[in-house]
Amino acid sequence: RRPLNLAMLLSVLTAAGFSEPTSIPFHSVTRPSKRVGGSPIIPLSHPRNAPRRVEQVHLTGASSDSVHVTWSSNDSALVGAQRSVVELRAAGTTAWSEVTGGYGEVYSAFQDPAPWQIPPPVCNNPRNYTNPECFYTSGALHSVQLTSLTPATKYEYRVKDDPDGRTFGFTSPPAAGSKTITFGVVGDLGQTTNASETVDGLHAALDNATIDAVLLAGDLSYADGDHYRWDSYARIFEPLWSSVPTAHAGGNHEVSNGNENWLAYSRRYPNAHLDSGSASFLWYSFEAGPAHVVVLCSCAARNSRRAILGAQFSARNSRRAILR
Repeated sequence: RRPLNLAMLLSVLTAAGFSEPTSIPFHSVTRPSKRVGGSPIIPLSHPRNAPRRVEQVHLTGASSDSVHVTWSSNDSALVGAQRSVVELRAAGTTAWSEVTGGYGEVYSAFQDPAPWQIPPPVCNNPRNYTNPECFYTSGALHSVQLTSLTPATKYEYRVKDDPDGRTFGFTSPPAAGSKTITFGVVGDLGQTTNASETVDGLHAALDNATIDAVLLAGDLSYADGDHYRWDSYARIFEPLWSSVPTAHAGGNHEVSNGNENWLAYSRRYPNAHLDSGSASFLWYSFEAGPAHVVVLCSCAARNSRRAILGAQFSARNSRRAILR
């Protein structure tokens, strides 16, 4: 585990437009827990991991006016056949508008899980590259960016080609420059029974309107080279991640084993880094409420970090991001 990512993310959570960090009203609350030690990993056979034709729906990004909707489709006939489409409407209205993204993409990867996993993995040795069971192929991964959202507004959305016709909802974060915002902050989540309790706590806070968005400071699925665990993480926790705008930072567990650096993370958790002038998905910034949030990644060379940080300090609307 690397708590550095969480510390870095918290250190740059500042109010936009203020000249001194001491003038920023900030209050944090840690959710109490009676958990001690580790906990079992939720098995792949769990009912919450049952696949759907359209599944793993989640929101990425936490700015006040933009969010990505990402999902996986297990219908191979749709891969490259038609563009990804999300239907969107403000809650309480009847007319749907269509937002179109790119085509669904599939990636393949060599299975090289960490050897400490239980049960011990079969494909944890590069010499197994001739074993067809040691190769993973994803479903078709789709992503559509919703832009020009009205801040602090409830929305409903659905994937156009979802045969189940499921409708999801979220509330966009408060407008940039407004007085308050509340983030739920979490990191090193994984997919254990403890992680499930943490997610339930975040979902309860969302239902009670005590958080506006989530900052996830890296180490999401703890797949660690087992790409099926990226699927199970997104399936199991879909009820939360489809309902709350969430900004992600990359951690060491997103690098993965087997030299598949960032392969799954970059395709499954896109962000609007280009909107903030960053050339890399590992570095970006956004504004919501009084905060200008800069997302950093410690898994990079020092010279790259310095170069990309320069772009992040060019905050939109001349707002200042203060690094403490």
